[in-house]
Amino acid sequence: MTIKIESIINQWDSETNDVIVRFLNLLTLAKTRKELEQSLDFTPFKEQYKKHLLWGWGSRHLWVKQVCPYNGSVAENRLLIVEF
Repeated sequence: MTIKIESIINQWDSETNDVIVRFLNLLTLAKTRKELEQSLDFTPFKEQYKKHLLWGWGSRHLWVKQVCPYNGSVAENRLLIVEF
């Protein structure tokens, strides 16, 4: 798997950096798409991730965008992409 960061991190609140670092660690530790899906389903931080991040699956990738925790607006550009 390859993780490519494609844009800057918007630090909208004091939790943003911690949430994104935890999410990047989760991505880095997964060896396969299936492992990553399971990790995202069972992580105790899922609600925090959903508050700050929006993600979706393609046939060979996972894309991630940042979400503003105050109003729910989604950043225009992707934050990162994980290619399998």
